[in-house]
Amino acid sequence: MQFIEPVILWGTLAVVVPIAIHFWHQKQGKLLPWAATQWLLEKQQQQSRGLRLDNLLLLLVRCILLILLAVLLAQPILNWASKKPAITQIHLVQPNPTVADNFRFELAEALKKGERVIWANSTLEPIQADLKSSQSPGSFGPLTIQSAINQVNLSNTELHLYINNNQALADVPAIVVPSRFKLHSIGDSSTQPRPYIVVKNGRRLFLNRAGQLVSSPLLDPALKFQAEPTHTGPIHTLVAFKNVREQQTVKASLAALTDVYGLDLLVEEKSVPNQLYDWVLTDQLPANPSLKTLYVVSGTVQHPTTDNVITTDETLTPQTSGRVETGQLPEWLGELLIRHYGLASFTQPLSQQELNALFVPSAKPKTEQQAGLQNALFLLVLVIIGVERWMALTKNA
Repeated sequence: MQFIEPVILWGTLAVVVPIAIHFWHQKQGKLLPWAATQWLLEKQQQQSRGLRLDNLLLLLVRCILLILLAVLLAQPILNWASKKPAITQIHLVQPNPTVADNFRFELAEALKKGERVIWANSTLEPIQADLKSSQSPGSFGPLTIQSAINQVNLSNTELHLYINNNQALADVPAIVVPSRFKLHSIGDSSTQPRPYIVVKNGRRLFLNRAGQLVSSPLLDPALKFQAEPTHTGPIHTLVAFKNVREQQTVKASLAALTDVYGLDLLVEEKSVPNQLYDWVLTDQLPANPSLKTLYVVSGTVQHPTTDNVITTDETLTPQTSGRVETGQLPEWLGELLIRHYGLASFTQPLSQQELNALFVPSAKPKTEQQAGLQNALFLLVLVIIGVERWMALTKNA
């Protein structure tokens, strides 16, 4: 038998309370007036040895009642009566070439065994033998991980999660995983090839060894970079706000980013049908957001479940936004952009203790099994309460 809340079983120690009350009640005794007390004077002068347990059955019923109540609150689960089902293996992999290459042997063995091996994206695309995804990885973060886990049928399965360990995982307080769970992560970020993007005039935009964003004609030869840039050429940007002042403020911030880092932003103010934008800044939540597009939505308190949709409840004007008033809007937009392209993922990885605290297992027993046992225990508690009250009233105890 297992318990969902085993800590409450310490409540069974309360069984000492009725026992203590019982002995204290007998120690005090009761005065019964009787005319022939002179015949008992000699008997009263004798010392009474030992303890007498009056109403022993009532005491036992009260003790059992407290123990059953503690067991009921601990929510027991009976799993010995049913045959344990076969456990299947599911491998959920971050759509990142570095992660796939690092765990190539484990994933190849899982594919040989016929186990389910899938990419952690919106479509849960099956992984082929070449370990290459037909989709762009897009923005990947803790919300993407949680969304992929929620989509997988985890009944009678053991989940294996393969991810890149970085500080971005700590953007959420916790990631809920099943009770059968194993984490496989790349802990040393220094050995991973860094991403970069190619901006105006062929300049490379990347993070240097100090973690600073650099725009340079050549990549740093002391660092290891990916074979291909994450993005090349103009960044198609849509700026569409109903508020004219907000529209002007955002466009000015994008112009400042272009001057500092040499970004090649192709800004449009009206949406073109069938045009896939790289960056959309607006005050309207997208109906069908693309994973390849970074959305920055102002003036909303809703929180989407995808990492590429960033929302803020501020209207981006100097009168309504602290970021705009203090001149931090260009910096904030730049951080969102480099995170979207993965440039900021090469920070100090989380420690093992931080990772263990981040992934919280959720044990969900079978609802029918738990409900049946809970109802039976609750009915038994009610019956024992009725028996205890009847015995107490009958014996005036």
